[in-house]
Amino acid sequence: MADTHRFDADTAVARTADGLRTAEIREGWSTIGGAPNGGYLFAVALAAAGEAAEGQRPLTATAHFLRPGVVGPAEIEVEPVKRGRVTSTVSAALSQEGKERVRVLAMYGDPATLDGAAELAVEPPPLPDPDACAAPDPGLAELMGATIARRYDYRVPASSRWVGGEGPGEAAIDGWIRFADGREPDLAALPLFADAFPPALGELLGPTHVPTLELTVHLRAEPAPGWIRTRIESRQLAGGLVEEDAYLWDAKGDLVAMSRQLAYRPR
Repeated sequence: MADTHRFDADTAVARTADGLRTAEIREGWSTIGGAPNGGYLFAVALAAAGEAAEGQRPLTATAHFLRPGVVGPAEIEVEPVKRGRVTSTVSAALSQEGKERVRVLAMYGDPATLDGAAELAVEPPPLPDPDACAAPDPGLAELMGATIARRYDYRVPASSRWVGGEGPGEAAIDGWIRFADGREPDLAALPLFADAFPPALGELLGPTHVPTLELTVHLRAEPAPGWIRTRIESRQLAGGLVEEDAYLWDAKGDLVAMSRQLAYRPR
C-alpha cells in the first residue's frame, strides 16, 4: 500500500456479492462546504462499474447526484444493462447510510475505438507553460472546507481571480492540473479532473458555490504522461442553473476528454 497513489487507494472497491461492491469514501476529497467532491464519488462508482465491462474501455459516463456523499462506507450496486462486442452499458448506484447518493450510467467499448488520429480536432486555447503560471494556495481553499485542493497541483494564469487577479472578463478558467503525489493521468482519472476546478462562474462573479446536479464525461483518448491542460467555461446562468463545459488536453496536445455538467447556484 505504501507505493499506491492516493487516488487508487481511495477509489478501491471490493466485491462482496454478485452485483454488489463496497468502498470507503475517504477524507481529503471535499469541496466547499465539506462534502466529498462529486467527481470523486463518480470515480468510485466507475471503478465498480468497470469490473462488469472487463476488456473494454470507458467511452462515456453520466452521473446524477441525488444527495451529498459523506465520509465513510459505501455500497455500489452494479447492473450490466447490455454486454456487446462493440459497446457495453453498465449502471452503478452508490449508496451510503441507506440512501442512494449517485446514479451512474456508463458505456464501454472496444479499446480500438479510442485509437487513431483526430480528423476534426478542438484546439487548446493559448496558455503559458505551467512554470509561467501561478499556483493557487490550497490552504485558502481549505478554509472553505475544500480539502481536495491538496490532491492536485494546479497552475492558472496570473489574471485568474483564483490567484488574486482581476479575472478574464468571462466565466472561464484556463489552467493546468496533475496529481500532487506524482500519479500520471489515465482514463480513470479524467472524470475526476473534469470536476476538479472551482466553478468557472467564479472568474466572472467572484467566489461562488455551485453544487453539481448532473455530469457527463466523454473519454476520447488515453492521456500521455504529464500535465493536463484544461478549459472550463460557462455560458448561461438562468433561474439558478448553470451549465459548465470542460475540455482536457494531454501533454501532447491531444484532446482526451470533454464534459458538460449542470449545476445549481443557491440564491
